[in-house]
Amino acid sequence: MYNNFFGFKEKPFKLVPNPEYFFLSKCHEEALAHLNYAISQGDGFVQITGEVGTGKTTLCRTFLESLNSRTKAAYIFNPKLGPKQLLMSINDEFGIKSDSETTKELIDTLNTFLMRNRAKGNKVILLIDEAQNLSQNVLEQLRLLSNLETNKDKLLQIILVGQPELAEMLDSYELRQIGQRITLSYHLTPLSFRETKEYIQYRINIAAQRKGIKFDQLAYYHIFKYSKGIPRLINIVCDRALLTGFVLNQHKITGNILKASIRELSGPGRTRNYGFADGRKGLVLISLLAVALLVAIYHQPLMNRIHKLLKSGGPQKTEIIQSLESEIQTANTSPKIQSFSKPLEASVSKNPLTQITTVELADYLKNMNVQASRYFAFKFAMDLWNVNIDDISYLVSIDDDQSFFQLSANPRGLTIHRVESDMNLLMSLNLPAILEFYPPGSPSPGYLTLSKIEGNHVELGGAGEDSLVVTDLNEIEFYWTGVAYIPWKNFLSILGTIPTHSYKDSVITLKLLLQDIGFTNFEINADYDDATQTAIENIQAKYGVPVDGFVGPLTKIILYREKKSFEMPQVIRQ
Repeated sequence: MYNNFFGFKEKPFKLVPNPEYFFLSKCHEEALAHLNYAISQGDGFVQITGEVGTGKTTLCRTFLESLNSRTKAAYIFNPKLGPKQLLMSINDEFGIKSDSETTKELIDTLNTFLMRNRAKGNKVILLIDEAQNLSQNVLEQLRLLSNLETNKDKLLQIILVGQPELAEMLDSYELRQIGQRITLSYHLTPLSFRETKEYIQYRINIAAQRKGIKFDQLAYYHIFKYSKGIPRLINIVCDRALLTGFVLNQHKITGNILKASIRELSGPGRTRNYGFADGRKGLVLISLLAVALLVAIYHQPLMNRIHKLLKSGGPQKTEIIQSLESEIQTANTSPKIQSFSKPLEASVSKNPLTQITTVELADYLKNMNVQASRYFAFKFAMDLWNVNIDDISYLVSIDDDQSFFQLSANPRGLTIHRVESDMNLLMSLNLPAILEFYPPGSPSPGYLTLSKIEGNHVELGGAGEDSLVVTDLNEIEFYWTGVAYIPWKNFLSILGTIPTHSYKDSVITLKLLLQDIGFTNFEINADYDDATQTAIENIQAKYGVPVDGFVGPLTKIILYREKKSFEMPQVIRQ
């Protein structure tokens, strides 16, 4: 209703777990880092808990989107199943085709799949959302699945995500055998006052097509007081506030608008917390809003009078402002993560008069600053995407490199895909890529960003603000480890890996995209049929990526590249 009025491409506060709107608060960042660390270490059982509405499902889907092609995942979001039905759902999610009917046959088929992937060097994970709904019988079945292992490694990693009752269940005496196998756990907490403000602005920035919409400080205060920092409640109250602002023809969302919106949401029993001096004024407000919905477009003078009446009501603001100042002071005095060292901060500054110098790859690696290279390589890659980065020094302490890149990219509308391949694949994708190198004698890798390929000539950025590293294709193959982190943008929000864990609207979007590219031998519906799979396999073969018919990050990248109308940087120069 209000999208055109505020200049939104879509409603910014929809109650759907869209990874595109995933806000990286401190606790969500740590939860993602825990998950990525657990996967890298091969931990058997992982537990993530959080109160209702804290963003657990969005976290799950963002995590699944970040997985590379060497990780196979099954996502179970409706765990109210029996042990046998759970096994069947797991096999379906992994794309295991089987006519097995007994539990033993289902487990044997799954074990064969797990052994085959272990031989290929792939990791396999099972992620169960709303896991507090699992029965004891199903939890016992999961414990048995965790016994699928080799002498050295677990064949299946299991991630349980649920409400706090999940932790209580696993701490019980009856389920101690599973509880003792939890090697890593994390609890999501609500957003702070400062994070609540940042969360609101972040979602607005993604949805907005033009600037204009603003929330004042009192509005933020009432949102935080009502929601207690719970993202779902923030979405609900902000959506209602935008509707009220639209009705009142106001582009600035004020404290009065928030009080009116909260009163509608809270019901008659809670009006005094956010209301006027008595219930009669609340009734008057509701009546005025009802009338306003009918005359908003047709009678502007009446709207102006309603707005004046709303502004005239309400209690004195002194107490509210004092509470707000207290909240802000608390937020400003919260502990901060240590920033970059001063030498690194100084080296980030630009001098527009400085000439760009070049250095040979072999010479540069001898004196490479490994610690700083990760930041500079990422910043250079973002520059190629025309994306400005704010201070990300608080992420420097993250040891896992993939987690660092992913957590740095997500708030900027990009994601990171890790590959282990050769230059042929990178040239086929034709995108900037952050390459991993091991300087002589260094136990840790350093990074440079592939920025230009012209014939046999290669340029790498991220050596500092004023330097480029030059090399050729032969030399880069000699020094490069084969690991690359590719920033990319999911322009059409095609979620999941199709068809193993995907969504109906994503399959429809995929088919529309294929139709634009030139494939038309299928109906536009939510079925991932044989004709659609054949089209995907043809595209995969054309670009030299694994031809498996699955639509994961690599295939999405080449589909967007094939469309040619999306703004994507290129590294190959003719």
